[in-house]
Amino acid sequence: MDTTEWHEAFVRMRENLETIRNWQPEEPCIEAQRCEYSRHRTLAHLRACQEQWLWIVLNFIENESPSIKIPHPWRIFDDENYEIVSWENHMEKFIADRVKWLALRDIVGRDRGGKWNSKLDTISGLTRRLVDHESHHIGTLRTPTS
Repeated sequence: MDTTEWHEAFVRMRENLETIRNWQPEEPCIEAQRCEYSRHRTLAHLRACQEQWLWIVLNFIENESPSIKIPHPWRIFDDENYEIVSWENHMEKFIADRVKWLALRDIVGRDRGGKWNSKLDTISGLTRRLVDHESHHIGTLRTPTS
């Protein structure tokens, strides 16, 4: 990822954050099996993904070529009962983690990396993954009438 792509990823992260912040709060919807049918479920899923991937990024910063094993974000979602956690709790944690990630914009060594779940990756790769993943979910979220 070159410098222009890196900075563009942070522009997109800020845009996604503002889009998500502007969502109207929604109560948990246990019946929604997929993210696109529930803003609450989408926010909870995006929170779980960001938590996991930020944790990996911070490990890449702190350690030379770590090899990390983490549970899949859906496992965190299920194990921590994210489907019933309050909107406010999810939003607060999502924003706090986003602020931490945005603070990494001027980091030297964005190509620093290691392995997570046996896959090679870098800080820039995880940043791209985060932005693309969020953009996908934002784009597929449906209103109750669609």
